[in-house]
Amino acid sequence: MRWMTLIVILWTGTAAAETPKVVADIPPVHSLVARVMAGIGEPALLLDGTASPHGGSLRPSQARALAGADLVIWMGDALSPWLEDAIRRNGLALLEAEGTHRLEMREGGVLHDGHDHGHEHDHHDAIDPHAWLDPANGRLWLDIIAAALSDIDPENADRYAANAAAGRQELEALEARIAARLTPLQGQSIAVIHDAFHYFEDRFGLTTVAALIAGDGDKPGPRRIQAIRKRLSAGGVTCLIAEPGGSMPERFVSGTEITVQRIDPLGARIEIGEGLYPALLQDIADGIITCLGKAPS
Repeated sequence: MRWMTLIVILWTGTAAAETPKVVADIPPVHSLVARVMAGIGEPALLLDGTASPHGGSLRPSQARALAGADLVIWMGDALSPWLEDAIRRNGLALLEAEGTHRLEMREGGVLHDGHDHGHEHDHHDAIDPHAWLDPANGRLWLDIIAAALSDIDPENADRYAANAAAGRQELEALEARIAARLTPLQGQSIAVIHDAFHYFEDRFGLTTVAALIAGDGDKPGPRRIQAIRKRLSAGGVTCLIAEPGGSMPERFVSGTEITVQRIDPLGARIEIGEGLYPALLQDIADGIITCLGKAPS
């Protein structure tokens, strides 16, 4: 019996060692990969979402994880150009995947007319990289992730495909529920501090009439803040969406009746794992509904 036990232990250890080493860049991508790998293995998360993915430097442990990975699944250099040199092999850039719904970057720092929806663009330097906030992309990427994993782990190809199919069904149902709740709010004016929610707005027919800053380094002075405040009030904006941290949003709405709602497009405060992506989409919907004066149901 001892030799049989030893065989089982050795076989189990071999199977575990053959599980692909997969790294995902940000929490939403990690969540999609974890859904496809459910019951097979766990991907590693490179960036936890507490800092901007647009710039940074790799810690030694992160560099080692990338170097030892069989597959690195990331958004691409439109989101994190500083990672491009580190991901020299075995990289899957989801923004570049065929069929991905991609939108142009909108001009930041000024009010726009709210009708900039659905425009595709093929130049990566002009692409809005926050494409995970369109659940249609999430559904598409589940199959793309499953195919990539199957290429390096063909023995589990059927399980990857089944997990991806189940994940697609879950996201389809979630999208329908969110659409039913947000449809009555179409036409109401929303402003954002940083233009990170374009894909979510586009998918659910929402109207954002202003992106107030062009990027992380944009620091408007008192005169510009006062001018934007007046234009927001004149434009009928009642809701300002801001990412967590900082006091700048309150400076824009001081003296107005505009509500500030903090929403994180990366889901840094949601438990890491396969449930993060759907929870993130739900959290954004709840935040918008709350901001516009509707209690989440």
